[in-house]
Amino acid sequence: MSSVNMCKGHILDEHCQKSAVKYNVIAYVGDGQNDFCPTVRLQATDLVFPRRHFSLEKRIAKDRDKVAARVTCWDTGFDIINVLKEVVMDTKI
Repeated sequence: MSSVNMCKGHILDEHCQKSAVKYNVIAYVGDGQNDFCPTVRLQATDLVFPRRHFSLEKRIAKDRDKVAARVTCWDTGFDIINVLKEVVMDTKI
């Protein structure tokens, strides 16, 4: 799914494992085909933001059963911010 020398899914996993911070929610923003690998590693409590009309949105639609995270397509940063505000308010972080 990604080139051998840079797998975004592996990078995401490694960061989460080595981080001193334990994340309640991960929000992943992407648009390309190489963003699908980290997307399938997300949990149901996480968020993925594929850019509308780009290849990640199309790939998620094709393989929706492989994605556990909440999917919200975006056109502008405001689309992402609005969902993040909602999540923060719901979880009282």
